[in-house]
Amino acid sequence: MINGPTETASAASWNGCKRVLRRQKILLALLGEAPQPLSPTVFVKLAFLLRQETEVRDDGTFYAFVPYRYGPFSFALYRELEALNHQSFLMKDDNTIRLDRSMSRETERKIADLPSSVRSAVKTIASRYGSTPQKSLVRDVYARFSWYATRSELTDLLPPNMPDAPAAQVAVYTVGYERESVDGFFDRVLRAGIRRIADVRANPISRKYGFARSSLSGIAGKLGIGYRHWPQLGIPSDERAVLSDYASYQRLLDRYETEMLPNQTSTLSDLCRSILDEPTALVCVEHDVRCCHRSRLANAVAGETGLPVKHL
Repeated sequence: MINGPTETASAASWNGCKRVLRRQKILLALLGEAPQPLSPTVFVKLAFLLRQETEVRDDGTFYAFVPYRYGPFSFALYRELEALNHQSFLMKDDNTIRLDRSMSRETERKIADLPSSVRSAVKTIASRYGSTPQKSLVRDVYARFSWYATRSELTDLLPPNMPDAPAAQVAVYTVGYERESVDGFFDRVLRAGIRRIADVRANPISRKYGFARSSLSGIAGKLGIGYRHWPQLGIPSDERAVLSDYASYQRLLDRYETEMLPNQTSTLSDLCRSILDEPTALVCVEHDVRCCHRSRLANAVAGETGLPVKHL
């Protein structure tokens, strides 16, 4: 599976590179088919409906969405809109988003790179919803995809019988973000009812947008999720440099469990108290929990607290 947006790709965009990713070309096509300049809220909803109602849902590189202030939202999409604005492909302010006509030829070439079926899907969504008044569009999205309205500030547009936001039972939850975008990751965390994430990476940097410590904690805060970094409970990067197969991972994890963790008694006790306080997930990179130290850490916390372990 292709990973979500990376810090490297976004940085290249900000440095003036004209490289445009496939998902960004889809955004340009959506603006090109829109019958009028769009508000940011309407534009994000059209991108969301493109994912929900067309073949774009099968594109693993396209944006995922998370419940936010005005319904379904994508932090990655918004970041890349800023990159496209910086590259002069579009013009964006607080009220409208539209293509920059000074780049029309290059924009048309970028859009032409898309498969005809994707361009057709974009045209369908733009034709179906592009002229819908914002309130009507938002109300329709909320009615049909009510999960994404659970954190909305637009309370007058909420449908009756809204589902309650899930609340997890206190347990030792773990989650890896390796195969997800930051929006998909937080959507999964919110759906599980997690209220706090415990970042147990020794070195919380990432080339994937949203997963470096500052951005991860910032997005968590915007979504009302607590964040705390526990570097002492991670495995130093140099210890991981020679990992090559499942057996080498297990040797390292065995050593983590028997040699490293016993030196962190006070920190482990502090983590246990935090987990007993509210639903918390131990967060690290690896998709396969068997090859991640969070599995051994979770077992240690379970032994101290008597809580069950649940890998999300």
